[in-house]
Amino acid sequence: MRSGSRFMALLVKDKLAFASLLLLVTWVLLAGISAFSSFGEISTSLPHRLQPPGSEYWFGVDPHGQSVLLLILSGAKTSIIVSFYTVTLSLLVGIPMGALAGYFGGAIDTVISRVIDILLAFPPLILPIAVMAFFGGGLTNVVLALSLTGWVSYARLVRGQFLSLKEREFVTAARSLGASAPRLMFRHILPNTLSPLAVQATFALAGVIIAEAGLSFLGLGVSQSHVSWGSMLNEARAYLIDAPHLALFPSLALFTVVSSLNFLGEVLRLAFDPRSLGQSGGH
Repeated sequence: MRSGSRFMALLVKDKLAFASLLLLVTWVLLAGISAFSSFGEISTSLPHRLQPPGSEYWFGVDPHGQSVLLLILSGAKTSIIVSFYTVTLSLLVGIPMGALAGYFGGAIDTVISRVIDILLAFPPLILPIAVMAFFGGGLTNVVLALSLTGWVSYARLVRGQFLSLKEREFVTAARSLGASAPRLMFRHILPNTLSPLAVQATFALAGVIIAEAGLSFLGLGVSQSHVSWGSMLNEARAYLIDAPHLALFPSLALFTVVSSLNFLGEVLRLAFDPRSLGQSGGH
């Protein structure tokens, strides 16, 4: 509760973080409206192809005669879906793995830690690129490919938290009263890891959005039935001189969403870690 109060206080105090939250809420609402109403229906008007921004088409028109604004809103829906499901799946895998490694130690910790080390040895996008190249594009494949390495950061975080908390007094007291290992792990220790997990997940959402855009830019992302900011940027390369708006607006969309998530993640970190708040001069 105190962390929540600190977060709200910091949010009100930090105008940039508050604006970031409003911007993210706006993106989610617009993406939802475009997905569940006729407003988001993307029609084709070939006579208007490559038309620059104006009163009729605020963000201009792409080479296929489609509104860039509606495409960006559809791309926002794709980013929200991929980032939400990827982070959720990564948490569902990473938390139990980290909890088992940190609580039991020994051979279990050794095996899980070696798997983590192996996955961390690869550059971040190498394995997802390999998976997408082998299995092909698609929304589900993107989520699975990014989750393949996404769970590792949560497992490492939870493992470290469990190692430091499992010998604390409240855990020892519960153990002496006969609490089982699952109860100790998920009733007494895990709740104390939720704050750093929330911070990690916020930053991870931004990372997943960038990764999905990168895969789509390379032609290895979501299928053509889904719009992606990355694929829009890839197509815009051929029109950088004649129609720069095709690259400008998807880039701004990607920048604003990722920056807003990072600002909010930093505020969460400061709220959940009072020591960081004391060391931070700008908050």
